Amino acid sequence: MRLALIGVGLIGASAAWAMKRGGVFDTVSAFDLSTKSVLKAVDMGIADAASSTLQECVQGADAVLVAVPVLAIEKVTAQIEPFLGDDTLITDVGSVRGVVIDGARRVLKEKFVNYAPVHPIAGGEMPGVDYADADLFVGAKAISTPVDGIGERAVRFWEEAWKTAGSDLLRMTPEEHDAVFASVSHLPHLLSYAMVDSILNTGSAERKLSLAGAGFRDFTRIAASSPEMWVDIFRANKKAVLEALSYFEKDLALLRRAVENDEVEVTRSVFARAADARRRIAPHLPKKRTATTGITVMPI
Repeated sequence: MRLALIGVGLIGASAAWAMKRGGVFDTVSAFDLSTKSVLKAVDMGIADAASSTLQECVQGADAVLVAVPVLAIEKVTAQIEPFLGDDTLITDVGSVRGVVIDGARRVLKEKFVNYAPVHPIAGGEMPGVDYADADLFVGAKAISTPVDGIGERAVRFWEEAWKTAGSDLLRMTPEEHDAVFASVSHLPHLLSYAMVDSILNTGSAERKLSLAGAGFRDFTRIAASSPEMWVDIFRANKKAVLEALSYFEKDLALLRRAVENDEVEVTRSVFARAADARRRIAPHLPKKRTATTGITVMPI
């Protein structure tokens, strides 16, 4: 089988590499707006052919994986739709499901039956094909969100492909997916960006950053992620992100008042509840990967 990979970034390149290594696909053709990225993917053995156009990449392919920023997925899918065969399987890896699935339904029309989206819960702070890793998804979760109109053949194929890549599959509705990841992925990125920027807006920012320790490093690691990708995510999942942000703002206001008024028991209660929850979920979180085995897995 031949896979057409549209978007040769960290996730798309890693997914194609893992699935090719696992025997899901024999060959991979790749297209990206960055010719350099496509040629790098060929050089790394991820792709077998560098395509200069979307049509060249997609035409005749057995399956298509769209790995572009979420607000570009509908446009790209519309562009490739005329070149998809009647049985060509298609998926995307967008980290927002509601708007992306609605867009796919609009532009794919009767070919929507061949579409099945899966969101891999893995990634890293450094974007780009240079950081691609065929083991990126091993032990990580992947969320399948089938809806009415999507065929069982497509769902089964892409779920098995992600299992071959090493992922543990879960199914959710698009609504549940977007609410969950607004809280545990999208909001943390927003806060991480905000933390770093807030320091940049104070006096002696460089001095403060030079003295930052492990806590600051771990909390703000994801602030090195692609700004373009995350701007799209927040726009696409605005309602759920704002709801998650409202809960956070209430807790932050509570802690501010407690610190201002020296309400030790209030502060201790919040800290203790959070610490207990974090310790309980620790065994279920993605394991940190060393420099010899790759980057730290982080939900996106």
